[in-house]
Amino acid sequence: MANTKQYIITSITLGIIAMASAGLIGATNLLTRNRILQNEKDKINAGIVEIFGENSEIKEEINLTDYKYVTGVYEIQEKGDTALTGCAFKTSGSNMYGKISMLAGFGYYTKPGSYMQELVFVDIYVVVNEQTYKSTLEDNYISKINDDDIEFDYNDVNCGATYGAKLIRDMIDEAKQAADSLYGKEYGE
Repeated sequence: MANTKQYIITSITLGIIAMASAGLIGATNLLTRNRILQNEKDKINAGIVEIFGENSEIKEEINLTDYKYVTGVYEIQEKGDTALTGCAFKTSGSNMYGKISMLAGFGYYTKPGSYMQELVFVDIYVVVNEQTYKSTLEDNYISKINDDDIEFDYNDVNCGATYGAKLIRDMIDEAKQAADSLYGKEYGE
């Protein structure tokens, strides 16, 4: 009988601790959820400005579900203009070294001597980089992709953080496929 009473008291005590913990987690979520969403939105907007310039803004956000890495696309226009100047694909992926979320930007390029425009890869903007070799990846790969002064092939993933570079390369490739599928390779004339 004494053991039964002890088990009941232990069960009730653990139940109260679990309920209090769940309540604290729920309250923390209520307090921080909006701030977390706002921080993500601010990082996305900073990425749009970084890739397309200060005069750029999001025209429309489209969620995508048919891809492994691509989760959505932001259609970009210049402030005060209605024509699209490009698009930024929101991608997210992970490997054994951590998670990466980024924007892969594509802009319209007019072919010389033609009215045809082509959607071409511009730059990336990393929103979340939780890779183990984060600084190596940023210094030896990401910065080279975004450096307009050097000619760098993003397919060259040998950088000291090869698995992270391969993940980024795969996300860019899938964003290219999504861009071709959604917007076509060329338009105009």
